[in-house]
Amino acid sequence: MAIFDGDAAMAAANGDPEFRIAARLWNGDLGFQTENETYLMRVRDGAIAEFRAIGPSEADAIGTAVTISAPRAEWAELLKALPRPFFQDLMAAQSRHNFRVECADPASFYPYYRALNRLFELMRR
Repeated sequence: MAIFDGDAAMAAANGDPEFRIAARLWNGDLGFQTENETYLMRVRDGAIAEFRAIGPSEADAIGTAVTISAPRAEWAELLKALPRPFFQDLMAAQSRHNFRVECADPASFYPYYRALNRLFELMRR
């Protein structure tokens, strides 16, 4: 079973006024990885245009600006309705757990950090 439901996440985020405000003007591609899965999320003009699983060869060909990786069990904890301490926020999970954020251009990602955390909040529902 997939760790992310891209269609549900896309619908929730694009229908959420808080996400849309935090994501306004955002254009970028993000990769989400577990040990065996890779997902691509494309954001265009502050809306999620695509969120789907991709294969390893496609991941290499696409080359996202930001990649967030963690073991599957830790993604599952971050996405729980009531996550344990230090799983409520990506930065806390990165500093205390096995989350890794690789960012080629931090200035193109961190202005939208709140939008990403809002997406995780929506995915917990």
